[in-house]
Amino acid sequence: MRVLITTTPGTGHTYPLVALNWALQTAGHEVLVASCGPGLALGEAGARTVDVAPGLSLEKMVGLLAQRHPEVAGKLLQEADGAGYLEVVGGAVAAALRLQPEMVAAVIRTAEEWRPDVVVHSPLLTPGMVAAAKLGVPAVQHGFGFLNPSAELMRELHADLFEEHGVDLPEVRAVIDISPPSVVPTEPGAWPLRYVPYNGSGPLPKPLFDLLNRVPETPRIAVSLGSGPVPGEAARVMERILATAPKTDAEFVVVLPRVDLEPFGPLPDNVHAFDWVPYSALLVRCSAVVHHAGPGTALGAMAHGLPQIMPVFKGLGRPAVARIVADRGVGRAVRPEEIGPELLESVLADEGLRTAAAEVREEIRSMPAPAEVVGRLEDLVAGA
Repeated sequence: MRVLITTTPGTGHTYPLVALNWALQTAGHEVLVASCGPGLALGEAGARTVDVAPGLSLEKMVGLLAQRHPEVAGKLLQEADGAGYLEVVGGAVAAALRLQPEMVAAVIRTAEEWRPDVVVHSPLLTPGMVAAAKLGVPAVQHGFGFLNPSAELMRELHADLFEEHGVDLPEVRAVIDISPPSVVPTEPGAWPLRYVPYNGSGPLPKPLFDLLNRVPETPRIAVSLGSGPVPGEAARVMERILATAPKTDAEFVVVLPRVDLEPFGPLPDNVHAFDWVPYSALLVRCSAVVHHAGPGTALGAMAHGLPQIMPVFKGLGRPAVARIVADRGVGRAVRPEEIGPELLESVLADEGLRTAAAEVREEIRSMPAPAEVVGRLEDLVAGA
């Protein structure tokens, strides 16, 4: 079976696809990834990749959108929940894709030249759906957790692309959902898939390796603000963490890619900072997580059964994700200024949070393994 994976060029949209890629190749299937920028990270996990837009990333797409259509980009910074959020982000991505016609054409052309048996696409990448419809092969949407625009919504928002190629939605479709059902109920007919944490490859920095091999004498709290946080928001949270740390009987491990900590001055003795590390390796020895309410970060904390503290940043679905996590009882959504010793100590002592987090961890472990979903893909292709 030849499987074409098309993914939006963002790490949070790409990493959830790694486990399925592994399972497909282990089962003897051929995988090709058509993406660009961070979407090519699947190549680090062993997939063959085609760069459909050298140098392009989701961040650059949003930047160009802000220049050309500030009114559309501005909506991303407005707080929205549920369907409102999905319509805003889906519309913004459709508008951003219209500004990248070469990338869109390259995705479709790659599919036509490679002739896959099935296209697995991230929810926002409509060219993958168009390619599957043109080839008459099944299209399978692989969600990235909690909030995923439907194919029907993306078809509506990007109707011109479908009309340009003379197709409608593929006749045979399926949806893979990695959200734990007690957090976000699985839609009827969707395929649940166990979330397997993956956060990139590479060696652990020696200081972190030594740190993780030492059993902490006090609770260890991970602080992660995602792969591309807004600098101003990251600064506000860091100011609170650094002010809180000396007053808290805990150890803090901060992971902040692309954020310069030098302006904050000397770090407290109980704060250890790293530029980038495999997030899942860090969480194994932690007691709680402070993070930006990114879906991948929240799912990683759930997979390890850890209580979560989410200083809510506006835009990009973060408030909506924070509320979903908090409603399940595995975390607390707070304002950045609420971060302090009392909040951290109360979360660490909250038996209800720990119990709920352990329940969701076991729920994730009981979800179908990637190998089982590969079997469903095989059946889907055979019956198409």
